[in-house]
Amino acid sequence: MGRITTLKSSTEDPPVSTPEGESGVVVATGLRLRGAHGHLTARLVSGEVDQLRERDWVLVGRPGTAPRPLRVEEHSSYGDRLVLKFGGIDSAEAAADLVGQDILIPCNGLVDLPEGSYYIFELVGLTVRTLAGRTIGRVRDVVPTGGTPLLAIEPDPGNGEGARETIMVPVARSICTAIDPASGWITIDPPEGLLELYGL
Repeated sequence: MGRITTLKSSTEDPPVSTPEGESGVVVATGLRLRGAHGHLTARLVSGEVDQLRERDWVLVGRPGTAPRPLRVEEHSSYGDRLVLKFGGIDSAEAAADLVGQDILIPCNGLVDLPEGSYYIFELVGLTVRTLAGRTIGRVRDVVPTGGTPLLAIEPDPGNGEGARETIMVPVARSICTAIDPASGWITIDPPEGLLELYGL
């Protein structure tokens, strides 16, 4: 059974604006209505890691837009699902404007993940290479699938013109044998034929 956490926030108001250039990291996605009193649900990006624990405010927004800070009045988590209510959002009508948006928090407020788990922003920009030392390319994005996520890799120019625009590699332990954000590398041991599918 997943952890259940409940929080009643303090009366501390969220900041009127966030620091310049601080867009935050997505910690829960797909806000949906829950009931008639302004409650919403969302899916935690990091499985059962509850990033709202002891937080009085979060950022809410859509990809590509400037998020706005909202005060967390109460929240609970059940497995990978989050139920919460924001201050001043007291009806389904008021909460409807938030449907489909994501919840973000500043990088310096993130909860540490278990060993072997990573945030998407830690993986984006890392260089992917094989066990033999061949450079495949740079991680452009991490694509959720409902199961094992995929690294979306922009191929290295050294791979020639035959490579496809994007190479998709599962983030499975059997394939991604070493992930080291500090050094900037992901080492992969791709199954036979995978790289050939992408012209490599």
